[in-house]
Amino acid sequence: MELSKYKLIMSDLDNTLLPIYTQERFVEIWFRDIAKVFSSFGLDPRRAIDGVNQGVRAMIFNESGRKNIEVFYDKVKEVSGYEEEQIGPAMLTYYTTTFENVYDITLPNPHAVRIAELMRQKARYAVVATMPVFTIEAVANRMSWVGLKPSMFDFITTADTSSYSKPNPLYFQEILDRFGARPEETLMIGNDVREDMQPCKALGVDTFLVTNHMITHDLPYDEYRQGTYEELVTFLENL
Repeated sequence: MELSKYKLIMSDLDNTLLPIYTQERFVEIWFRDIAKVFSSFGLDPRRAIDGVNQGVRAMIFNESGRKNIEVFYDKVKEVSGYEEEQIGPAMLTYYTTTFENVYDITLPNPHAVRIAELMRQKARYAVVATMPVFTIEAVANRMSWVGLKPSMFDFITTADTSSYSKPNPLYFQEILDRFGARPEETLMIGNDVREDMQPCKALGVDTFLVTNHMITHDLPYDEYRQGTYEELVTFLENL
């Protein structure tokens, strides 16, 4: 198959298109700010955050066949006692307002828009394959920090659309099935060896490992096509 015949190109978001200075600081800011929002909605912050944390964990390990968001709210209720109608509006408020504070720990990526443009030019479908534990409002907010818009892509994985999470290969298979793409006509761009490279290799999906903010988990990575943002742009331009 000619490389120019990609039917589907997927790209991770965090630390691929959107560089994050430190994940630990991200979590710290998230805890601080969402606790305030929960309080403003009359919810006990400790209970609500515990429920949300366990809910996110349930999404990461979801293999029930149900959408991640359904699994999330079931676990939130089980742990905190709060219903979706109580937690949901508070989280939407957070992700569309004070979530902006996380922007302070992100880094610029002057290549993000060009990469997105090339994904659309070089394949029939372009997808943001980000860990599907957020709603579209949160993902769109984060994308905007590097000049990206949902309209630049054909699909974005979210908690509402996915039934699995990385690094489960079924997460990627679900995307391929959505677009009727075979592994050999698909490319995945990512920075994480365990979350992006290994499951795609298992499926037979072509890969490009972005090295600027690479996460290896001490796993071997020499076998993957790899390079900097600049080298990724050149690779895509030459497809």
